[in-house]
Amino acid sequence: MGFRESLKDPDTFTVTYELVPGRSTRRREFRNIITFVKEAARDKRLHGVSITENAGGHPALSPEVLGREIKALGLDPILHFSCKDKNRNQIESTLFARDREGLHNLLIITGDYPRYGFMGKAKPVFDLDAVHLLQMITEMEKGFTLPPEAPGGGVRLPPMPFFKGCVVSPFKRYEAELLPQYFKLNRKIAAGAHFVITQVGFDARKFHELLLYMREERLNVPVLGGVLVMDQRLARIIYRGVIPGISISKEFLERIEREEKQMGHQAALIRAAKLMAVLRGLGYDGVHLCGAKPVYDEIAFVLDKAEEFYPRWQEFLPEFKDTPPDTFYLYRKDPKTGLNLPERNKRADAPRLPLSFCLNRLFHDLFFEPD
Repeated sequence: MGFRESLKDPDTFTVTYELVPGRSTRRREFRNIITFVKEAARDKRLHGVSITENAGGHPALSPEVLGREIKALGLDPILHFSCKDKNRNQIESTLFARDREGLHNLLIITGDYPRYGFMGKAKPVFDLDAVHLLQMITEMEKGFTLPPEAPGGGVRLPPMPFFKGCVVSPFKRYEAELLPQYFKLNRKIAAGAHFVITQVGFDARKFHELLLYMREERLNVPVLGGVLVMDQRLARIIYRGVIPGISISKEFLERIEREEKQMGHQAALIRAAKLMAVLRGLGYDGVHLCGAKPVYDEIAFVLDKAEEFYPRWQEFLPEFKDTPPDTFYLYRKDPKTGLNLPERNKRADAPRLPLSFCLNRLFHDLFFEPD
């Protein structure tokens, strides 16, 4: 079953895996990716493989190159599509190419700020953001009408069958960070996103919060939880704050170090399998695995363990509550489960405006009139 079909089937728990290609196809890393895809296609438990686009802002192999090979090998590719280094005209041209190549599954992101390339840092573009890009693709799905100023203006192009998703992070620490994530999620879905993938995190209550919010706001699209296969080395990098948008506590890092000392690399795989079981129990439509090496035996182990753990997923809830003590939650805590009740917490009062600002605005209104 393909990626799009799995999300439309309520009885299927969708599993996708994130590939991060490097710069060159002439190295062993690329051959390992192809071997991984061949084994995954034979096993048939992955419903799709996503391919990052210049992850972290660094140059890498363009995702459509690998996407064509993955499609030929029998798996559904999901191409990350970012706004960081393309203006709107280049975006449009690229989308025409994706349609021609039959690469219609897209994960729309604004993108990481470009970093080091040839002779220094690359110039960012960000002509559109993720909401604008989703709107643009939605118009292309209906049948794109050329602007009247353009050559051939007014001509309506045939519809293009894209299947596009967006991302959201429910793991923001403060109210002022979290609510814009949710407000923008509303806009992304209104702009035509067909599915949602979360940022990775390790707090079951936050994962549950997103589901409650989407139900309350009637955002009826499938949602996949981001599951990071995090070993001791990666945990230390995240703890140092090197990776934007992901954080862990010192206590969680120490727990990972203890578990890896006892169990080795298998500890990271079992942790990911437990989180998969929890997300399935919470009601997620699937999971998006990332951070793991492209070694399919390890992914198969995670899938086997997740199936084994699923009937007792609630036992693992206490293992996933890694957030700072002052974290803002949108909903009240359920003391029985440690998750959320469907009742909103009281939000912070808006700060009072300084007296100097109020006086300046008063004098401005007295002395000036709007045009």
